[in-house]
Amino acid sequence: MRPRASTAPGPGPAEIRLLGRVLLIVGAVSLTTALFPFSPTAPVEIAATAGSAAALLGAWLLRRPDRTPAWAVHAILLVATAAMGVCVAVSTTPAGIAVTAVSFVWVALYTASVHGLRAVVGHLVAVAVALALGLLAAGAQSPAQTWFFLMATTTGVAVVLNDKTRRLRAEATVDPLTGVLSRRAFGEVAAMVTAMAARTGEPLVLALLDLDDFKRVNDEGGHAAGDDVLVRLTSSWRSTLRRGDALGRLGGDEFAVLLRNTTADQAEVLLERLRRDDEPCGWSSGIAQWERDPFDAWVARADSALYASKVMR
Repeated sequence: MRPRASTAPGPGPAEIRLLGRVLLIVGAVSLTTALFPFSPTAPVEIAATAGSAAALLGAWLLRRPDRTPAWAVHAILLVATAAMGVCVAVSTTPAGIAVTAVSFVWVALYTASVHGLRAVVGHLVAVAVALALGLLAAGAQSPAQTWFFLMATTTGVAVVLNDKTRRLRAEATVDPLTGVLSRRAFGEVAAMVTAMAARTGEPLVLALLDLDDFKRVNDEGGHAAGDDVLVRLTSSWRSTLRRGDALGRLGGDEFAVLLRNTTADQAEVLLERLRRDDEPCGWSSGIAQWERDPFDAWVARADSALYASKVMR
């Protein structure tokens, strides 16, 4: 699937590290309640077990953020939701039930800031079920009213946060002029794709595209003419690239294409398909096969190839 601005958000390494830190905090809070229980009848053993598990899992995620698939994040959230439902169910005092039930909010906040709306709704449904079962099992006073108030609050916060996050993510990941990925977003896509390729052995190629005589276009026609050239070229490229390829603007008139499951020889053929007889401006390219090197080093190799290409023109 070609990465686009509209691609549904999901957890990258940074978001997985955030989940790891959240779990460490949850673990610390659970262990604290085990050491200082709400009442003599509080389920100390369960709190200690849950806290230890959360802390260990959080530490593991912080060590392996690049190797944690998206499905694992959803599984962790669902397990955490079920565990919190159990903690509510075994609470022995009204204060314990109320305080424990509030812990569901962190699941809603995390998924709202990381996932798309469909995933948010799914996790909210899981929270609603776990909270309802927990309140009923604990014999909470006015369980229906309590459930409604907590779910209404949690859902409202999650929906507002998700909408705001999606708007900010769109602004940060899309180049406002051409609609392709921004430099930062392209780097994030490259990090995810290379992490996957490191496991599967899939060949990857990075191609840098730089417009020829773009300064002359701006000087003769003004910046509006230059903008029109950029929009027309990127639109043509996007219509030709495959669904698995990613196109980003690194800055000015320089663009990058990440070609998946592609060798250097195949990349040369694909780039030739991007050229049109009626192009508003010519462009040069430089390619580099991924050799398991860091992204900046990979870009540097492609940039060297691009420079050599321009010198030969």
